[in-house]
Amino acid sequence: MYIADPFRIQTVMTDPAPDLRKTDRFDLRAIFETSQLLSSSLDLEFVLSNLLRTAMGKLLVTKGTALLFNPLRSAYNVASVMGIAGLKKDDELVLGPLKLDATMHDEQVPEALREYGIKLVFPVAFGHREIGLIGLGAKFTKQEFGEQELEFMASLVNMSSAAVHNSLMVEELKIANRDLDAKVQQLNTLFDLSQEFNSTVDRSSLVKLLTFALMGQLTVMKHIFLIRSVSKGEEGQAVVQVVTHKGIRKDQLTPDVVNALAEVKEMCLIEDKEVPKGCESLVEEGFKMVLPIRHKGETGALLCLGAKMTGQEYQPDEIEFLYALGNLAFVSLQNSYLVDEQIEKERLEEEMRLAREIQERLQPSRLPKFEGLDTASLALPSRHVAGDYFDAIKLDGNRILYAIADVTGKGVPASLLMSNLQACLRVLVPLDISIEEATAHMNRVITENTGFDKFITYFHGIYDKRDRTFTYVNAGHNPATLVRKDGSMELLEKGGLLLGVMAGMPYEKGVVTMNEGDVLAMFTDGVTEAMSPDGEEWGEERLEPLLIELRHNSAQEILDGVRDAVREFTDNAPVLSDDLTMIVVKAV
Repeated sequence: MYIADPFRIQTVMTDPAPDLRKTDRFDLRAIFETSQLLSSSLDLEFVLSNLLRTAMGKLLVTKGTALLFNPLRSAYNVASVMGIAGLKKDDELVLGPLKLDATMHDEQVPEALREYGIKLVFPVAFGHREIGLIGLGAKFTKQEFGEQELEFMASLVNMSSAAVHNSLMVEELKIANRDLDAKVQQLNTLFDLSQEFNSTVDRSSLVKLLTFALMGQLTVMKHIFLIRSVSKGEEGQAVVQVVTHKGIRKDQLTPDVVNALAEVKEMCLIEDKEVPKGCESLVEEGFKMVLPIRHKGETGALLCLGAKMTGQEYQPDEIEFLYALGNLAFVSLQNSYLVDEQIEKERLEEEMRLAREIQERLQPSRLPKFEGLDTASLALPSRHVAGDYFDAIKLDGNRILYAIADVTGKGVPASLLMSNLQACLRVLVPLDISIEEATAHMNRVITENTGFDKFITYFHGIYDKRDRTFTYVNAGHNPATLVRKDGSMELLEKGGLLLGVMAGMPYEKGVVTMNEGDVLAMFTDGVTEAMSPDGEEWGEERLEPLLIELRHNSAQEILDGVRDAVREFTDNAPVLSDDLTMIVVKAV
């Protein structure tokens, strides 16, 4: 009796047919072992290369590539390539919108891949994240891909997608760590630079710091740094000036080039399509980029840069560094200009103080006492130095001369001309000439020593106590006001043209008698033209009634009354619209 071997029977029954043995390479064990191998490594290049080799070996193809999706550029980067001529690692391919829910073959394969002989494409995804593509060429046997082969490959890609995703995450973490390290390094560098920038206001040192930072950190050899000056130009606009330049001659930075750069409002890559009008010469010199440095919402400086010595493009983090560096340089340089301006301002203020001190010495600190007269004077400059002048000179025991003048303009030029007038008067006083002749001589000197646009209104007179007469000449000045004891009023207008208009002009004298109780007020237009906050002038129509009202008071009380009225009218303005000078003479 023959007893069949059950194991033998089972073996015979399960032994595959000869034409199916070729499918052994597609069994689940191969998929599992491959996924295990790939999952054991976090090296993205290793994972993709082995996945590609396995796919090519199992499907018997000679061309294959692994692509990674770049969501920022909506393109695919070649991560691994085998057997494909003309396609290199890191090449970028734009494939257009793809259907990633199924395998693509033949005409479904994007044309950009078909050009390289790719016949079969498997999407690689993990969860909802698109990772990339596995592209394979035709079988070297020239046969079509079987259904079992496609199912095997789809399962292999599906099971390996986790390994690819994990490796990609590790690569992204490495990049993030490198970027973080670079950021920390940049922050440390900027912190060190900020300390150095803030430690000095010397512009040459600041320029060296900027140059060394550009060369040391970014290997940039060519640069131009423009800054908008804190001072204003003739039309009130900020002046753009070149602070430092390297890699280009100074004569090449013409006003047209500088002004063209100053008009750049946003970061600009100087290329054929983006060259700002007027900056074409910079392209020829190898400059690549213009960065406007903004501060408090306005463009305060511009940094124009050449190419990096490494030949690499400027990266976003490097551009951020350049913005921060440019801002540091701008603020420090601006502070240096402000310090210079402050020093210059203090120097000018000191010079003006000395000028004011000298001018005060040229004018009497108080009017000399004279028998039969009660006098008071006031001089308030609208600036440090004044263009107004007054004087009182005793000629002898019986006569005294009073003078008052107003030079066109204000400040230093007017004060210098006033000093010239004072010197001229002091020279003429000892001479035995009439008051009208003295006025003519003064006019000649002023005309010969001043420009056509400089004039002096002038009034002077001599009081003689023997007959109480006041002999005067008015050279275009505000008429002195003589208020009689009874309240009547007389304006002293006789004379001639103001000084400095034309040499050789004749002058006429006037003579009035000052009886007891009469008040003579001599003043410059700073009194009558004092401005209210609303822009209204005080005017003679307010001065004359006030003088009449105050005529019974002392000279100082009359002067104080006028000053108080002007102060009230101008709302006690800290700066007068014009120099204010006044002399009050009362016969007693």
